[in-house]
Amino acid sequence: MTTAPTDPTDRAEELLTLARALGPLLEQNSREAELQRHLPEVVVEELRRAGFFWLKTPRELGGSELDPVSFGEVMEEIAYHDASAAWATMIGSGTIGTMAGWLPEEGVAELFAPGQPLPTVAGQFTPRGTATPTEGGYRVSGRWAFGSGIDHSNWVVGGCIVEGSGEPVFVTAPKSEVTVHGNWDAAALQGTGSHDFSFDDVFVPASRVVAAYGGVPRRGGDIFKQPIMIFISNELSPLLVGIARRAIDDMIDLAASTTRSAVGSLAERASFRKALGEAEARWAAARTLYRATAQEGFDIVRSGGEIDEDTVAVLRARHTLVAELCAQLIGDLFRYGGGRVLSVSHPMQRHLRNALGALQHVYLSEENYEVAGVAAIARRTGS
Repeated sequence: MTTAPTDPTDRAEELLTLARALGPLLEQNSREAELQRHLPEVVVEELRRAGFFWLKTPRELGGSELDPVSFGEVMEEIAYHDASAAWATMIGSGTIGTMAGWLPEEGVAELFAPGQPLPTVAGQFTPRGTATPTEGGYRVSGRWAFGSGIDHSNWVVGGCIVEGSGEPVFVTAPKSEVTVHGNWDAAALQGTGSHDFSFDDVFVPASRVVAAYGGVPRRGGDIFKQPIMIFISNELSPLLVGIARRAIDDMIDLAASTTRSAVGSLAERASFRKALGEAEARWAAARTLYRATAQEGFDIVRSGGEIDEDTVAVLRARHTLVAELCAQLIGDLFRYGGGRVLSVSHPMQRHLRNALGALQHVYLSEENYEVAGVAAIARRTGS
């Protein structure tokens, strides 16, 4: 096993610099990724080389183990250039990070085999499968949607319910043991290769199984002291912030050269200037909120505390609001683009559908507000 640089601040700055340097390559291949329905190999190789799939993997296993705010900065930068590349980075980092932090030693030794490249993992944590206990592990069957990045991954994770106990778990298997259905054909995040995949009575040893929503992390630093749901939920909002920032910048560029009426260029219209000013304010508010939210949870565990269920609900609701603010501001600006932004290849059209697509993620469900509302009532009434 290799070891990443030990100074986390230096590593965070290095990764942010690498993300900026990769920007032109990501943009050059963004349309090709949509047409292929997965990331081009040249993009995958550069993401691997830069270490972006292991942003949340323990340093002792060769990952970067970024704190939540530093992770968000890198995600913002990648998403600014290509949402699909950012999504694949997010899924890759979260899935392998979870396995690397919580798997038993035997399972980690299998995934992070000495002398082998670091594992690339895709999957779906939602419990769509069934794990039937058997000697030494489980027999797993089920089908999951949205296996983002599965084309370039060599391991797969699936959320399951254990037959008999009802316990939710995450199981891990080599991609060679599962079926990839090759059915990704969506209107948003087209380049992510988010195909369905299925397990058909696959044996998974207990060493490659993690309790879904609890348990003490077995390795890594403070980020692994967060509940798994917060460890994962920190990922989505910075991606939306990055997409929104690019949408604002692209609309400013478009406005300077667009004439839609007798009043002159779009940039000269008072209504557009007002919409742009509001978009800038919303973006700044969203960015500030997600960073404060990520930092708040991290500070709790860093100081030796625990994030209880009510706090999990509050933090997830805030991340949901960040995503909604970003999607709304993109939609409000989009209407000023005229007919040209309806082209499938136009970046504004891509930003809008990618933002709306990201909002469909189960971790950004409006149910997060309902759970946070229950927590607010309990705090106020003491019940």
